[in-house]
Amino acid sequence: MADPLLSSLCTICRIQTPKYKCPRCAVQTCSLPCSRRHKLWSECNGVRDPTIYKPTSELYTPSGVDHDYNFIHSIEARVERTEKEIVEERGLVRKAELKAARTGEDERDKRKSKGRNLAPGEMAIDKCLRSMGTSVVRAPEGMKRRKENTTNWSKNQRCINWQVEYFKEESKERFLARAMGNKPLGSCYDEACEMEKRANLTPEELKALKKRKAEQQKQREKVGKRVKLSNADASSFPITAEPILQDPRTSTWNISPEAESENPEPPAQDKPAPTYSQDKKFYLVRPYTPSSMPKVLVPLDASKSLSELLKKRLVLEYPTIYVFHQTMPLPDDFMLEKDFLRKTGQPAFDSSDDDSSEESGSDGADSDTSSSGDSDSSSEEGEIAS
Repeated sequence: MADPLLSSLCTICRIQTPKYKCPRCAVQTCSLPCSRRHKLWSECNGVRDPTIYKPTSELYTPSGVDHDYNFIHSIEARVERTEKEIVEERGLVRKAELKAARTGEDERDKRKSKGRNLAPGEMAIDKCLRSMGTSVVRAPEGMKRRKENTTNWSKNQRCINWQVEYFKEESKERFLARAMGNKPLGSCYDEACEMEKRANLTPEELKALKKRKAEQQKQREKVGKRVKLSNADASSFPITAEPILQDPRTSTWNISPEAESENPEPPAQDKPAPTYSQDKKFYLVRPYTPSSMPKVLVPLDASKSLSELLKKRLVLEYPTIYVFHQTMPLPDDFMLEKDFLRKTGQPAFDSSDDDSSEESGSDGADSDTSSSGDSDSSSEEGEIAS
């Protein structure tokens, strides 16, 4: 029997008849080791090249049609996977923005219609920021700071309900909380600390707190009922010719213990709210300072509201406030704004030429700052954050 031709054997081992063909270069091999050896020797990845030339005679065949269909389908599948990743998983862009980019929407027309398409809450925020002279620099879509921003407009209070970032320098703790623009900063900080404390309670502690509140509410209701009954008895007391509490012989007033006992007890006073801000100092972070210098802080008056404190100021998405103990000196990695201005010769920030509602690009945002409470019931719409 004649030996088989070498061309009919495996191109690698030249021993066995071939069983497999490389999708990329059509080299025939007999086994997996030979196929791997072929890829190593020829530096072939074994992936079919969809752009390879095919003669016209091969295009009108089932394999030719499958070749084109698989190529187009693979492109469509990759586009869908990319859209899902950047829109749903990573949240870098919105679906409407992606659609506008596909259709080639004119950015100039988009900017013209931007003011008309603002939600009522956003329009109120924009107007309030302009009156304050405050500039809010927006982080790019999908960035962490942009996602954390839940600043919105409070309908009931008619002011901005700010998202505020607090840093407790003593415990190195960072937390986010809401702060009404018309409330003193100290009161807002007290409420934020109380909410943070409740959020960290164990289920047993939370249950005990609810029980204690229910008992206090029952006590207040009981005292209120006694006050109402005593007032009703006093109004219906019979009027007699002889005074009840005055001795007719000596004309002295005789207040008996029985009469005193009928007077209702004074209502129990609620426990005063904790004042976390009583011995604290507050500082606002000034953005856009040289990285070679310490972080620049602006002293804040805790008795003033954020609407006053943020006048003619620049913030990145939302205010960042550092909290120090009253007796604690300023650490070396911080410096006051007045010292910074004296060293650099820069003027104080003036937002008269800036548009407070203008969005900034990725170069103007501190998107890498490390790390949302429930929204206020009166703050239902107009969120800055997307």
